[in-house]
Amino acid sequence: MILLSTWMLIVTTLFLGCQGENASASPPHCTVITKATDYAYKYRFDYPMMYIPSGQQEAYQKMFCIYPPTVNKASATVCDWAAPPQVQFTLSDEYLHVVRQDPTGHFLGNALITTYQFCGHNISHVQAVEDNEIGNSIN
Repeated sequence: MILLSTWMLIVTTLFLGCQGENASASPPHCTVITKATDYAYKYRFDYPMMYIPSGQQEAYQKMFCIYPPTVNKASATVCDWAAPPQVQFTLSDEYLHVVRQDPTGHFLGNALITTYQFCGHNISHVQAVEDNEIGNSIN
């Protein structure tokens, strides 16, 4: 009976210890911003997760669903360690702007940005427009 109780204590301790590690792997304070229009969309862009490194207060993330500006929906979730960050963007903007909030001013740990957009065109269309603009500016 004592052996069974000891074994259960060890298993429970390991289980709770693993949960604690997983819980601390992601920043606890999050800001979620979602904006939508009535434009039709065909494509969803899931941007790669972006990290704001420790010590850096603000960052910009380039957005690709802007040419033409027919974004149906855009959503960003930004998580940080000290406090929920400020997140600013307007549909069809070229960049998402994040400002971290930390009363100590140290901005410890990496902040995490997760973004997606629903758009009426695909990335190849964006690249073609950017190439055309570059070609027009050279001529």
